[in-house]
Amino acid sequence: MSEVLAIYRKEMKTYFNSPIAFIVISSFLVITNWLFFDYGDYPFFAINIADIRGIFDYGAIVLLFIAPAVSMRLISEEKHQDTLELLVTMPITDMQIILGKYLSTLVIFAIILGGTLIAPISISFVGDLDSGIVISSYIGFFFLGATYLAMGLAASSFTRNQIIAYIMGMIIIAVFFLMNGMANGSGLIATLFENLSIRFHYQNFFRGVLDTRDLLYFISLIFVSLLVSSTALASRKSK
Repeated sequence: MSEVLAIYRKEMKTYFNSPIAFIVISSFLVITNWLFFDYGDYPFFAINIADIRGIFDYGAIVLLFIAPAVSMRLISEEKHQDTLELLVTMPITDMQIILGKYLSTLVIFAIILGGTLIAPISISFVGDLDSGIVISSYIGFFFLGATYLAMGLAASSFTRNQIIAYIMGMIIIAVFFLMNGMANGSGLIATLFENLSIRFHYQNFFRGVLDTRDLLYFISLIFVSLLVSSTALASRKSK
């Protein structure tokens, strides 16, 4: 555990010793709150309904661009600066490296989540919010962000170029997010694509019901993504 925390602390220093964290956090909050309060299909001040679903709808799209920006440098930068081999000479496993780096992205995302609380807090003064839906929506949004970041980390583990890692991460996330729209109609293929879609499972949280199938889906994607990242690191040893 101490090895994971050491990697985590190193990554957090990198984030906050540069403008990366501040740009990412502020960009997400400004864009998402602007879309929610003053734009889109149901801007809050136009519909005048105490409903925060919009913040999570828009947030899922904005996060598609933001999450790869958080994770793109995690492994690719180590490869580019030739510091990865130095890192792996330490008494630490590949998975511990991955977990430490991943934990740092979750903390950045936790700060983003905290920033979004301005929406439900503000709305609670002008209308009655369904607390069950708010809680389940936040749980869903956390798992969504955690999955995005894990996928972005996996993309970063395959390249030395941060821009390529960003593009790869964004494409992978977009494919899984939009998968339920790739097969029209009914049938086995349509059902398969729907059940593999991030969007399908994510939207279920808005009903205020926590389905273990949805939670298991996101946990499985995160696990597979982290495993792929660790395997990609291990593959360097055979080269």
